[in-house]
Amino acid sequence: MTVTATAEEHLATGDSINEQQNAGIPLDATAAQMGITPNWATKLAWLSRTFAPADREAIGAKNLASLRITHLEAIAGQQEHLRVPLLIAAAEERLSVRDLRKRAAGLRGSREAADRSREMVERSGGPDAMRSTERALTRYARMPKDQLLRIYTGKSGQYIAGVIRAAHQLEARITQEGGETLSASPNDGNLI
Repeated sequence: MTVTATAEEHLATGDSINEQQNAGIPLDATAAQMGITPNWATKLAWLSRTFAPADREAIGAKNLASLRITHLEAIAGQQEHLRVPLLIAAAEERLSVRDLRKRAAGLRGSREAADRSREMVERSGGPDAMRSTERALTRYARMPKDQLLRIYTGKSGQYIAGVIRAAHQLEARITQEGGETLSASPNDGNLI
């Protein structure tokens, strides 16, 4: 695995390393089998654990394919709630690692500063963000009950509930302003 591989490829390799370790295979043996150094294997396994599958889904495969491992390393130490927005911004704005580090450094500090910074980093309202949200909610709606409940009672639950609340508020506001709502029934095939 080379340094020029995408972040997505490195994370997949890290997943494999973690799976091997969970199966009891020593890191040195896994690294040798993959043709990489133990230090590199340790780094990839750590990044794989740092950026969980839910984070990767939120970042998006297209964005991960445009990032490098150095982007991941640059923000891995950031507060958890800032990592995803930073990587999305890095991919969409084509930030260099240096610029990403500067942005991440600007986010350190007090809790109040972190909250303001998160608002600056998050990209909202654009067609890509809306499409991504719609796809995620559609996937959740189609999941088996046990999987859906696990997600809803986990870290994502508060955000799912927030999106539902915000959608209702937006619909009420549009109606209040005299606009025509684009609501559709849950059985409308155009929503899925």
